[in-house]
Amino acid sequence: MSTLTVPKYQRVKRQLIQKIESGKFPPGSPFPSEHQLLKLYDVSRPTLIRSLQELVHDGYLTRQRGKGTFVAKRQHPNDSPHGQTAPPTSPLTVFISEDIANLSGPAREIQLRILRGIQEALGNTYSCAAIHHTPRNAVDPQTLAFLQNTPPGIALLIEPSCFITLKPMLSKHGWEIWSINEKTDDGHCVYIDQQHAGYLATRFLIDAGRTKIALLNGPCHAYWGFEARKQGYLQALNEAGISPQKTRILEMHHSIDSEAGRTMMRQLLKSKIDLDGVIGASDSKAMGAMAHARECKIDIPSQIMFVSIDNTLAEQADPPLPAVAMPLEAMGYQAASQAQLAWTHRKKFTPYIAQTCLRPSLIER
Repeated sequence: MSTLTVPKYQRVKRQLIQKIESGKFPPGSPFPSEHQLLKLYDVSRPTLIRSLQELVHDGYLTRQRGKGTFVAKRQHPNDSPHGQTAPPTSPLTVFISEDIANLSGPAREIQLRILRGIQEALGNTYSCAAIHHTPRNAVDPQTLAFLQNTPPGIALLIEPSCFITLKPMLSKHGWEIWSINEKTDDGHCVYIDQQHAGYLATRFLIDAGRTKIALLNGPCHAYWGFEARKQGYLQALNEAGISPQKTRILEMHHSIDSEAGRTMMRQLLKSKIDLDGVIGASDSKAMGAMAHARECKIDIPSQIMFVSIDNTLAEQADPPLPAVAMPLEAMGYQAASQAQLAWTHRKKFTPYIAQTCLRPSLIER
């Protein structure tokens, strides 16, 4: 099970690669010792050793018995032994539906964080990647022309349920499909354990002594993650011996998510539903609900404690919200790095389906 952040050895490895490629450690020069590197990076010796081993494996470093470790003399990526242009890196295209691409606020921040993870994984080859916007569940003439004129490569689909028509067409044209932010049973996917997110948020309130907990959710029929968060909420209540009340589970969509939270909170208070804890299925929902509660002179958190899911805006709330942080950058990073590796070695290994589930974590504030 993957964790929220990129592993430490990978972070150290990438930082060292950047220093090598920037010329700080010239080709052929002695590389700093383990003792020197441990002073520079706050990691354990086994973590550092793994980073160095991978740098040797990837051709950035060489080890000479009795002499030490040296920076390898690497061939420039645009050079070849015969003076010809080297073959391009694995072609990669990120597909995003137009309605998702046009979202604003926190919803857009989610997509940007995924893209930042993809960019981090690709590094210097990111400029070779393309981002293609398509209509939801349709293939427009521009997308069709793109498929007809572009050699097949890696297709990263952000939320594949938006591409019911496009997905089989990509397969037909020979593209390697990797789904992001949604679990699929028929192909590669990297997604977040949304049920655990709902569980963590609910468990946080229960551990704080709250037993009358409301869930301000999005429409379960519209997004699998909302249903999964609801199941996590119910799981935590069941483990604590708390009977769920249907009147405390609300679903609503609004173009401004904070307004959905405000409206649902207004409905709960108007109906005189007894509450001592509230979970917002997004930071905005929680912040809108919390704002309305404060307008009603409710003391926060003594009377009602709030927690949110996403952690894109939670720190900016007043007061700052405890939140379940979703590993969005890590999701993009894992999808792009795994896809690149599988594509590079696709002729050497038996085809397989990779399904990676990332775990969220709770940020207490």
